[in-house]
Amino acid sequence: MGVPEQEPKVKSLAKALHVLECFTVQTPELGVTELAEMNGITKSNAHNILSTFQKSGYVEKLPNGKYTLGLQFLKFAYIINQHLGYPKAVYDLLLDTATRVGEIVYFGLPYGTEILYLYVAHPIDRMRELPYRDMLGEHTPLYCTGIGKAILAAMPEKEWPQRIPAEPHRYTASTITDYGAIMDELWRTRRRGYSIDNCEREENVRCVGVPVYSSSGALVGGISISGPSQSMTDAKLLECSKILTDTALRMKDRIYR
Repeated sequence: MGVPEQEPKVKSLAKALHVLECFTVQTPELGVTELAEMNGITKSNAHNILSTFQKSGYVEKLPNGKYTLGLQFLKFAYIINQHLGYPKAVYDLLLDTATRVGEIVYFGLPYGTEILYLYVAHPIDRMRELPYRDMLGEHTPLYCTGIGKAILAAMPEKEWPQRIPAEPHRYTASTITDYGAIMDELWRTRRRGYSIDNCEREENVRCVGVPVYSSSGALVGGISISGPSQSMTDAKLLECSKILTDTALRMKDRIYR
């Protein structure tokens, strides 16, 4: 059901980029042998790729002999972030929403089969209670997150098969992995006007999400509120959905993409 891969025109470049894509939040440090095995290439080939990236600042070699992404990427992240224009358009509204509901609020964009998180806002008076997460650049599947399902449901249904992995991963006992059941969930979300992540991505965490549109009516992303299942009752989910809907409308007046 996922997006079919196209044959790259510059295979050597694609091979090098695949090496960079191996670095994740879960595996920020990787050695030459690990990267060679992950990419199906020789150790000498992996070492040459890493050495080239190291000279340009895209990776750094650590004292333990492993590699990690370099600070050069932060420059590009800043350029992209500023070009998108979202910081001034959404962040103060995210913070206002987090303060109103007393929970964490996220903003993200669709990226293939995943949601790419740009911002997170924490309620100031609960900073010491709630776990702090700087989500910039983190990504999770669309099909099992509140923000992702809100975005999927707002898309034309003909796009759904391209946005859902062929074999959806089960993250918790509540994760919906059957394709037909995912479709039913998206239709319910569309009719309801907001999505619910019922501990599907993380244990004991419930979320509610809504799509975000630009002033021209184009779908640009989504926002969600996330909290412990003990506090995110059905009644609070409904309350949060109304607040999120209001926030999304306020964002629409500011986003011109």
